[in-house]
Amino acid sequence: MITMLMILLPSAASAHVVNDQTIYEDIQYSAVKEQIVILSGLGVIPYEHGASLFKPGDKLTRKELALWAGTFLQIKPANTPTDEIVKAALDKGIVTSVQGNATYKEVDQAFFQGQAKLGRNDEELTREALVVMMKPYLEQKVNGHTLYEMAGFTPGPSGKVEDVTTKDMKDKDGKTVKAFILQINGKSFVLGAHPKIIQASVDPTVWKGKNIISSWLTKEDGTEQLQLVTFEQQSANQGAKGNDSQSSTHNHAGHSSESDTAQTAVSPGFPYFPAAIGALIVLLAVWLFAKRKRKTV
Repeated sequence: MITMLMILLPSAASAHVVNDQTIYEDIQYSAVKEQIVILSGLGVIPYEHGASLFKPGDKLTRKELALWAGTFLQIKPANTPTDEIVKAALDKGIVTSVQGNATYKEVDQAFFQGQAKLGRNDEELTREALVVMMKPYLEQKVNGHTLYEMAGFTPGPSGKVEDVTTKDMKDKDGKTVKAFILQINGKSFVLGAHPKIIQASVDPTVWKGKNIISSWLTKEDGTEQLQLVTFEQQSANQGAKGNDSQSSTHNHAGHSSESDTAQTAVSPGFPYFPAAIGALIVLLAVWLFAKRKRKTV
């Protein structure tokens, strides 16, 4: 009973893991799906609470550009209301207007101070086209920095995940939380609270034995944490095993599928034997009643 309660009770903390299957519902056939995940992790595409669609074919508005560039450049503290970030971006000249749709030239100016030299200037672009435009600058430097470097990311480990464990740590508010720890090349790496994952499950407990192609770290509260992780692509058979693209993106440390097993084990089936006994008792009672009635007649 105690084991059952431990399985069913929620963990005290969780890692909000997002992958290329769960981040948005409408990018599965996009040629830049992985880059959307990466740019989201870097903050170029900011998190929008409750948004399940990326809307890749929609035109990028100037108001969205103000929000995206303002968030990425951290012109306001984290958790600042959207309208305040947009206003600050306008006040600082990151954008010159929040009316209408954005152009390539305006995106270049907002993110790179006009130094990317895109050459398409006054042409409007879609949200997906912005991702295509940004893709080269993940590796190519503008003003001396790549997008990774502008976001404060540093290269992380690659190689086989040798083990996945959990550890109690203090968050920025001083609360004790359980963090996932990945063992890679004999070293321990803390998984960030909101990591973006490519080509792997959102459940870190199944990553053991999988190969990481590349990863990126940020320093949080003095500790380097994994924020972006790209795994080696699995075969069809491997992908089917443990695939949870339809599962929740909130995965709790210490949570496992044992709860399903436990629930199955304790769920009673139809009580055939008691039902049979009950039926016999009813038949016997009816027979005795009928027999007694015949005697009285």
